[in-house]
Amino acid sequence: MTSGVDDLPFAADSLDAVFSTMFYHEFAGEEALDEITRMLADAGRLIIADWAATGSGDHGPPLAERFSGTETANDLRDAGFHIEHTAVRPGTFLLIGELR
Repeated sequence: MTSGVDDLPFAADSLDAVFSTMFYHEFAGEEALDEITRMLADAGRLIIADWAATGSGDHGPPLAERFSGTETANDLRDAGFHIEHTAVRPGTFLLIGELR
């Protein structure tokens, strides 16, 4: 079965955590975050590790397809997450958000 991130086959409030490893730049957007928040239980966590817009572009997707850690954290806050942890390196970032 194949599904887009904006229409996943999980029941509402059924997941404690969602992980995205080096893939957030492919689905970032309000529809996808709405779907993730629908699936997460109260206090569920979204963990994102991805290529940073501040990188060199030597590895990973083109810089134009990437987001900064700050931009991603703001998007998560707008979707109802409290940012618990942020780590930004030159080419990557890690965010952990808890759904409130």
